[in-house]
Amino acid sequence: MAASSSKQHKRFFNNLFLDDKRGELPLEDAVRYMNEVAEKLDDKKTVDTFFNLIKNFIADRVDGYEVIVKVHELLEGHPDLLQGFIAFLPEDVDVLSILRKKAEEEAVSLVLRVERRFRKNKTVYNRFLNILNQYNDYNKPVNEVYQEVRVLFHGHEDLFEQFKKFMPSCTPGVENKD
Repeated sequence: MAASSSKQHKRFFNNLFLDDKRGELPLEDAVRYMNEVAEKLDDKKTVDTFFNLIKNFIADRVDGYEVIVKVHELLEGHPDLLQGFIAFLPEDVDVLSILRKKAEEEAVSLVLRVERRFRKNKTVYNRFLNILNQYNDYNKPVNEVYQEVRVLFHGHEDLFEQFKKFMPSCTPGVENKD
């Protein structure tokens, strides 16, 4: 994210949480939103993490990119809260691009982990790449991809869990079968 954009975000969040001279949305909306977050999130730890994330952003300890990515993770399963958060962002922030970039980073990270893990067994690594290529190039059904990768990563559940994070969801229950 560009430095000027990050400065815009910082100004925005400073205005949002530190004073009532706000540009876009009234301070009451920010307070209402923060109360809604506290009410709707299931556990206190997640609420505290959310509030601390915003405080750390204002204090310059995290950047706008990281805030958006982490808020998206924290608010997973709460599209209304996520939409509420997005309403406070400057108009030039492209949340979808940020989340796509994060997904790409996670995909590259997974491929590198698989390559390192199976450096002595190139067959598994090459098969994994082949499955991904079939999915991307030939529209292999997601359910088949999940099943093949689950079998391929048997005994390496951490890799399968990371794989599930960046793949689109499939038929309920498919990814949970043993």
